[in-house]
Parts: sequence; C-alpha cells; structure tokens
Amino acid sequence: MTKNKHFFVINPKAGKTDISEKISSDINKIFENSPEEYSIYITKNKNDATIYTKNVCESQEGNLRFYACGGDGTLNEVINGIIGYENASVSVIPYGTGNDFVRNFQSQIGFYDIDKQIKSKLQEVDLLNVNGQYSINLCNIGFDAKVAENMVKFKKIPLISGQGAYTLSVFYSLINKMCTNLEIEIDDCEIINGDFLLCVIANGRSYGGGYLGAPLAEIDDGLIDLCIVRKISRLKLVNLMKLYKEGSHLESKELKDYIIYKKCNSIKIKSKENFTICLDGEITTSNKLNVSLKNKGIKFITPYKEIDE
Repeated sequence: MTKNKHFFVINPKAGKTDISEKISSDINKIFENSPEEYSIYITKNKNDATIYTKNVCESQEGNLRFYACGGDGTLNEVINGIIGYENASVSVIPYGTGNDFVRNFQSQIGFYDIDKQIKSKLQEVDLLNVNGQYSINLCNIGFDAKVAENMVKFKKIPLISGQGAYTLSVFYSLINKMCTNLEIEIDDCEIINGDFLLCVIANGRSYGGGYLGAPLAEIDDGLIDLCIVRKISRLKLVNLMKLYKEGSHLESKELKDYIIYKKCNSIKIKSKENFTICLDGEITTSNKLNVSLKNKGIKFITPYKEIDE
C-alpha cells in the first residue's frame, strides 16, 4: 500500500493572531510515533502556498495530502498549486477570519482535529474556474466584493469576529457607490443587462463569515449557483440584510423583484468599467469575468469519514 505523505501549509497571517507555533507543536506531537512522513511549511507572502505545493507535487511521489492551515484564501492558494495532480488531496484547518468553505459541512469541529484529519477519507468536490484561477467556494462581484475589500479595515479590531467585521464593512460600504452596470451571459444563451447590487457565483453556500448568499449550492452537484441582486435602495438593503444572512432571501416576498437565482454551467460577465472581484476572499479587479465548472475537480479530505482499518 502506498504511504500517505502529509504537508501542513501554515499561513501565519490568517486570522487575528499568528497560530503557526501552536499548530506546529500539535502536528509534531501527533506524528511523534507515526511511520508516515510529514512536513510543515510556513508561508512568507501572498501566493507562496501555491508555489510551495506545486513544487512538492512536481518532486514527490505517493499520496500527497495537503492541509491548508489558515482561511479560505490559504485553501485557495493550496488548491491552485495541486490542481491537475491526481495523487494530491487537500483539506483545511480553519484558522482564518471567515472560514466559509467548512460551513458546507454539517459540523466544523472535525476540521480542527488534526489526528482525525490525517485518518480521513477523500471525497471529490467541484471547482470554479474563474478567469483561469480556481475557486473551491465562490466568487462574488459588486457591492459584496467591495465589502470584502473594505473588511481589512475592521478584521484586526480586538473582539470583532469575522462575521462582525463583515457586518461593519457592509455599513461602511453603504456610503459609497453601490451598483455596477453589467452584462451577464448564462450558459452562452441567456443575457441579462442592468445595474446590479451584487452577483454571487457559487460552488459553496456561504461567504463573508456566514452569509448564505447561495443557500441551494452543493459542492459536488456539478452545477454553478448564480445569485444576482438588482439595484436596490440603501434603506431596503439595510432592512433585508438579515434575510440574506439567513439564506431566506429566496423565499422573501419583499425581495422577489430584486433576486435572480439560477443553476448553470457557465457564466460570462463584462462591464465598461473595472469591478472588484472577490475570489475565496482574495481581491482582484477586472472588467470581465469568465466562469466555468470543473466537475469533481479536486480530492477533498473530509474529517467525518475515517479510513477503514
């Protein structure tokens, strides 16, 4: 039987405090009497996790199991390093700010259990291909992407949770331009034009520290979930934030004229001006977006399905 090799990629800047020393100590203790190989790597800067994991995949043989120790952004970097390598799999030990991808599972507790993680089975999950960059959770543009961009101002405040920082950023962003004029093409056949508050292109259900923007999304259903919110007044947006957070906006009579929700295979978006794009929490800008689905694109370690002895 081919042995597993375990690679822990720790982002010391994830979350509010540097957890690299604590996690490293826990990992060393767990592998103290284990015959399996393991390695700990602490990232130094942006995209470092992608470069490291790709180098490991190119130089190592065997079953390569990577654990992104950080948030959704760290997980995103690791995925973009191992994509295309059939002997590589990934999980996350969620020490970031939002930790939204693990919310797609019944419980998040198992993801903190390193011993359980290294003994768990794999499942295949879908990925989004967004302008050539892969995303495991979701991509959002418009108002919410600006919120994520502004969230940096709040997430370092003591005693403010990821969800709290997101909510503060929402109200901060309300004082600026809220809508973006977009042309959205769905599955190469349906075109929607107009001024939109936000657009969520999802594989997973939540973002922003627990906002259920795509409540019907499944990470392995082979489909993209698209949620578009049309132009809306500031007053109405504030009144309806609770519904959006709970994921009940699709059933709301108040929102029915503002929400478009579809399941599809591809999405193309363009605008005359650049718009902010948030990809698994990481910010970029562009005036166009091409999204397709890579069905069962990655092997994900799920810490509720232990390997049979």
